Amino acid sequence: MSTLNVQVARRAVSLAGTNATVGRRVSVLSAAGVVLADALLVFGAFLLAHWVRFIVPDLEAAALSLEEYARMGAVVALVTVVLFALHSFYDLDRPRSWIERSQMIVSTVSTALALTVSASFFLGDQRFSRLWFASGWGFAVVGLVAWRWASVGLYVALREAVVPARKVLIVGANAVGREIARELDGPCQVVGYVDNGSDFTEPVSLIGPIANLNRLVQQYAIDEIVVALPPSRREQLGRIIARGFERPVQIKFAADLGDILPVRFELTRHGGRPFIGFAPAAPVTWVKRGFDLVVGTLVLVALSPVMLAIAIAIKLDSPGSIFFRQERVGKDGAHFKMIKFRSMRKDADRLLAELRAKNEATGPLFKMKHDPRVTGVGRFLRRSSLDELPQLFNVLVGEMSLVGPRPPVPSEVAQYEDWQHGRLRAVPGMTGLWQVSGRSDVPFHDMVRLDLHYIRNWSIWLDLEIMLRTIPAVVGNRGAY
Repeated sequence: MSTLNVQVARRAVSLAGTNATVGRRVSVLSAAGVVLADALLVFGAFLLAHWVRFIVPDLEAAALSLEEYARMGAVVALVTVVLFALHSFYDLDRPRSWIERSQMIVSTVSTALALTVSASFFLGDQRFSRLWFASGWGFAVVGLVAWRWASVGLYVALREAVVPARKVLIVGANAVGREIARELDGPCQVVGYVDNGSDFTEPVSLIGPIANLNRLVQQYAIDEIVVALPPSRREQLGRIIARGFERPVQIKFAADLGDILPVRFELTRHGGRPFIGFAPAAPVTWVKRGFDLVVGTLVLVALSPVMLAIAIAIKLDSPGSIFFRQERVGKDGAHFKMIKFRSMRKDADRLLAELRAKNEATGPLFKMKHDPRVTGVGRFLRRSSLDELPQLFNVLVGEMSLVGPRPPVPSEVAQYEDWQHGRLRAVPGMTGLWQVSGRSDVPFHDMVRLDLHYIRNWSIWLDLEIMLRTIPAVVGNRGAY
C-alpha cells in the first residue's frame, strides 16, 4: 500500500472513531432525555387524571390530598421507566415496529400500575380512587404512544444532523438479506446488495458481485457489512475478509439459528474457534416461587365466594363430584393430580374411546369444540376458564406455578418426539404463552415451541407480561372450548 493510501486509511480510521464517539454521546444523551420525558409524561398523566376525577366534576372531595396522589403518580412513573430500561426500550437504535412499541407501552404501564397498586394494598393504603388509576393509565398510554412516535423522528433527525448515517452493504440478496435491509432502513443507509445471484428468486437490484466487495466498500464508503449468506456460501467471502479492506468497516453475520437461539446467550472462544453457548432452560430464582405463594394466596382468598357459587352450580346441574382430579406430568416427568372443577359427565373417560375419531386437535392432544360429554355448567366454566381456578391449590403446594407450560397427561407424553420432552424441564403453569396465543387454536407443534421459548427465556417480567395478557385472552374466550 502506498504512503498516500496509508494516510487516507489512517484519516478514515480517525474519522470513523470520532463519528462513533459522537454517535454514542448522541445516543446516551437522547436516551437520557427520553427517560426524563417518559417519567414526566406518566407523572403528568396521573396529575391530569386527578384534575379530571376530582376538580372538574366538583362532585366529591378526594379521600387523600393532592400531594398523596402526586406521590403515587411519581412512583408509577419511576417504576415505568425502570421497566422500560429492563426491556431495553431506551436503546433508540434498535429497530422496532409501531405495533411492538405500542404493545411494550401498554404492557409496561399496566405492569407498573399493577405493582404499585399491589404495594399500596400491602401497605394498607387503599383509599386511592380506582377511577383515578384507570384514567391515569389511559392518559399515560395515549401520551407515551404519541410521544414515542414523535421522539423516534426527532432522534433520527438529530443523529443525521450530527453524525452521518452508517452506510450498510448487505451481502446476500435472499429472503433473510431483504428482511434485514427493511429492518435497518432508517437508522442506517442501506446502500444495496452484493451477491452472485444464485440463491434468490425475486428480482433484486445488485450493485456488484461478491468478488468486487473490496472495491465496492471503497466506492460507496461503506461503514458496515451485514452477511446474510447461508454457511454453505461463505467460503468466497471468508477469503475476502481474511485479506481485509482498505477502509475501516464493521462486519456482522446474521445468525442462522432460527428460533433455537434464546434471548440470553454468550459468545466464547476455545482453541481459536468461536462458540455460542446457552442453557436449555433459564435459571429460575426463588422470586418465582415467592410470587406464586403470595399472588396465589391473594387470588384464592379473593375468589373464594366465586368458587363456592361454582361448586353449588355444579352440584345442582349434574350428579357427581365437584372437583375433577386428573393425573398430569409435571417438571422432570414427575406425576401429580391436577384439580379442576368438574365440567363433564361422570362417565366422560369411558366415552373418550368412542370419540377419538372426532378429535379436532393436532398431535397427541384431544379437543372437540362440541364435546357431548361437557355439561351445561361445564360449558360455561370452560369458555370462561373458571374450571381452572382449583389449580391454585396445586400452585400453593408447589406442583404447579401461576405461569408455565401446560401440564400434559401421561398418554400425551408417551407420544412425544424426543425434542418435545424439553417442555418438561419447567414447573407447569395455570397460564402460559400457549394460552395467551390462542389456546386450542394453536397447533400442537407450535404450542411446544412456545413452551420451549418460555423455558429458555424465563424472567419474572415475562411471567408478569403473560399474566397481564391472560386477562384479555380469557375475556375474549379465544380458543377456549
